[in-house]
Amino acid sequence: MKACRCIGQNVVEIIGLCDFDQFAIGLNKCDLGQWTQISIPEVLQLPCSKPDIATIDTILIDVQIKLAKVIRTPAGECGYPIVNSEGLRLTGKKLAIEGVLQQKIVYTAALCDQPVHFVHFEIPFSAFIVLACDTCMDQKFFIETCVEDVFAIDFNCREIFKNVTLFIQAIPIESCRRNIY
Repeated sequence: MKACRCIGQNVVEIIGLCDFDQFAIGLNKCDLGQWTQISIPEVLQLPCSKPDIATIDTILIDVQIKLAKVIRTPAGECGYPIVNSEGLRLTGKKLAIEGVLQQKIVYTAALCDQPVHFVHFEIPFSAFIVLACDTCMDQKFFIETCVEDVFAIDFNCREIFKNVTLFIQAIPIESCRRNIY
């Protein structure tokens, strides 16, 4: 858990950032390359029942993975991957990942006595990881996530712009069923 990000003149404590010393990328040769990074920008609006924002104090963030399944995608002829100008490949298989960012934002209200309030948001996201073309459709994966960075700033007294940078890794957890002839 890491904390304290300076945003403008405010110091915002971020709770839930990844501890990079505890995060291993790829457990063995077979796992290398089964990861992606995404950016999740969002504009969050305070509920009508909450007072206006004076300052954002703390952001608590957690990632919940709801679903991960292998899907079919386009592939080149005879199983050759399609490569785009960025070097990204389509092999005919991707892992579709659905998750939710669970976030609690603690803020000081713009009232004379400056009480502290919090608001909770759940933001859904999707991510995709290109898999090897021989990956079975019933292959199961352990999904590991790492919140790399959170940027947040109040647009005005009722809206917060926030951007989360998320690293997602898929680790095979069991062998898929293969028909042997």
